[in-house]
This record gives sequence, structure tokens and C-alpha cells, in this order.
Amino acid sequence: MMVSRQMLFPVNITFLDAASSNKMNLDVGSCCTSTNSWRQLEHDNPSDATFCNSLSLPSAHPANKMLVQSSLVALALFATSCIAISKNFYPSSKRGLIYIPNSEFPSDDKVWVQKHSDLTWYYNYKMHPSPAYENNTALQFVPMLWGAPDGFDDTTFLEKVTAQIIGGRNITYVMGFNEPDNSMANGGSDMKPKDAARYWVKQLEPLRKLGVSLGAPAVTGAPSGFTWLAEFVEACKGNCTFDFIPIHWYGSFDGMASHIAGVLDVFPNKKIWVTEFALDFSSLAATQDYFQTSVKFLDGNKNVTHYSYFGSFRSFASNVGYNVSMLNSHGQLTDIGSWYLGGDATGVIPGDNVVKPNVTAAKPSTSTYVVPVLVTEDSDSLGLMNRPSIPYLGILCPLLALYITL
Repeated sequence: MMVSRQMLFPVNITFLDAASSNKMNLDVGSCCTSTNSWRQLEHDNPSDATFCNSLSLPSAHPANKMLVQSSLVALALFATSCIAISKNFYPSSKRGLIYIPNSEFPSDDKVWVQKHSDLTWYYNYKMHPSPAYENNTALQFVPMLWGAPDGFDDTTFLEKVTAQIIGGRNITYVMGFNEPDNSMANGGSDMKPKDAARYWVKQLEPLRKLGVSLGAPAVTGAPSGFTWLAEFVEACKGNCTFDFIPIHWYGSFDGMASHIAGVLDVFPNKKIWVTEFALDFSSLAATQDYFQTSVKFLDGNKNVTHYSYFGSFRSFASNVGYNVSMLNSHGQLTDIGSWYLGGDATGVIPGDNVVKPNVTAAKPSTSTYVVPVLVTEDSDSLGLMNRPSIPYLGILCPLLALYITL
């Protein structure tokens, strides 16, 4: 039997057996005594959470032994072991929503504006607010001129946004073109820098007279993005003014941090909005690690004033891997979804081929949950690819992934 541990975020963790926990008088109640069930126990200290991982069997067994029993297939069992862990995942006013409507599940719209949600702004890649939030004053709408208008004389975007401002809508930010260096087949607006400059002067620059701050074209994180933006600035000949730089990034945290630093080197006096970011097509453990590390970094970076995570959809609708999703296939908030809204871990797994127990979310400022996950050889929901082709029981904790394999 092999036991491997993978840290999702650097924290202090203590592994305690039942006898040691009793000697230390930890308030963990009757740890791991429920037969064939998962028990969750919280420490009285509001800043810590103590919880117990157990799958008890009908037959008695010493507290610190590993044992295996299953009516279908042998599974690893992690018996009577308690973990004391602290988590601080603070709310933030920088967070925004990338609104991606789903006409099949309109009730999902309510998830993002529930009570105590951290979200303060949103965009939908369009010039008009989404009907679901049209009268929501707590969620500020940020219009976007997604791509090329119908012609160089077309001023529809300018007229529509101006009418909204005159009508009393709180519009203080507007974003330019969406990934103009990318093809439409890959989600970009596919524009030539010189054409984008002409459209900018006609449709966006006049909004500054109305007190609107403008976001530069949101190019991709590829080297071609920097090249496109440099050519755009040159084509503008000083006639295009932008106040902040939107950034899109799909990849590692180190890459994103380096990319932001590179943008600030070129535009040292501009604020940064990270308007799309995620770790695409990765294991759940790696994705959660990336999310927590990235959000803590963005919250602490004074140059970043706004950010919006790409994951506001159900897992089956994701085109960047289901583990980025903030909703599972049934519309329940995943851990990342709940964290993003300022809440605690839910224990909900984005993928479908998992066993989900009835898990109660922890109190604010703590995170205590246990999730048994059945993973097969063709599944990477916990990053267990390239292992022997037998089932695994993965025990996933908010900051620790503990795998026990036979």
C-alpha cells in the first residue's frame, strides 16, 4: 500500500491518531465512531477546524490500522485519523462575474447574486446589461465592444452606452475588443490593429467625456497578444486613451504573475484588470491550488483593481476542462465557486463520475469537509492518471489531497 500526500497550499498540518488526540484534549467529540459513514467534526476555535476522516466497518479493528473491505472491489481505507487545519480565505471587493447565460438553467443566475456574495461587478461581452441583473444596483455592469462594428461609420455602441448613462445607469468602466489577436473560431474578435484603432477613436474615445474609464483591448496571454497591442498603440497615433489593461490568462500561476509583471513593465502607470483566468485542463487538486494561490496574489496586488475568474458555468458546459467550473453539472457550487463568492468549501466535485456524500458547509472563516471520490483509470478528477487500472479512494480536503492506493 502506498500513501502519497500533495499540498494544495502551504499550511501547517498535524496528523493525529485517536490516542494522541485524547491526550491533547482536542475537542473532536466521538471521533470516527459512526459505522459506514463519514463524520465531520469542528474544533471550538473559530479560526481552526478539526475534522475526522473515517469509513468504519462492522468488524472491530485497532484505531491506527489500514483495512480494506468492499462489496464490489477492494478500496483503501484511511481509519481513525484526524487532521487539524486552519484556513483563511478572505472576501474581496475586486471580484467580478463573467456572465455566461444558460437558457436551459435560468435559475443559475440567482447563484451569483445570493446574499453575502462577494461579486461587485460583471460583464457579458456585450453593450447591454443582462436581463437577469438589469435592475440589480449592487452588481455594476461593464459594457464591452466585443469586436468590429458593422462599418467604420457605425456608432451604435457609442449611442447605446451613452443612452444608458444618460438614463441613469451607473457605467463608469467600458472595455474594448475581446482577444482581437485571436481567431473567431477560438473565441477572439480577429481584428487588425489599424482597424481596431479606427473603431476605438469612433466608438470608445468619446465616452471619456462622460467620465468613463476605458479598458484597452483584451488580448490573449500569448506573445502575439503583446505584438498586437503594440501595433494597436502605434496605429492609434496618440488618439486612443485607455485607463486600465485587461488581461486574459490560461495556464500556471507563475506564468500569470510573470505576464502581469511584463504588462506593468510596458504600461507602468496603468491599472490591471484580469478579466479571464483559469488553469485549463488540469486535475482538481492542481486547479484548486492554482485558484487559491492566484486569488490571494490578485487580492494582495495593488496594481490589480478588478478580476473575474473564468468558471461561471456548469461543468458539462466548460470548454477549458470541467475542474475550473464554479458549478457542477447539477448547478451546485463547487469549492472554487463557493470560495469565489466569499464562502467556504462545499465538498461538491465538478466532475460527474464521483461519489458525493451529504456534506454541510462550514461556518464562515473555517473550512471542514471530507469527500470520498471514486476514480477510474480514465479519470483525472484528482490527478490520478497513469496509476494501476484499479479503483482508488481519494480523500480530498480543502488544502490537502490525501490519496491512498492499493
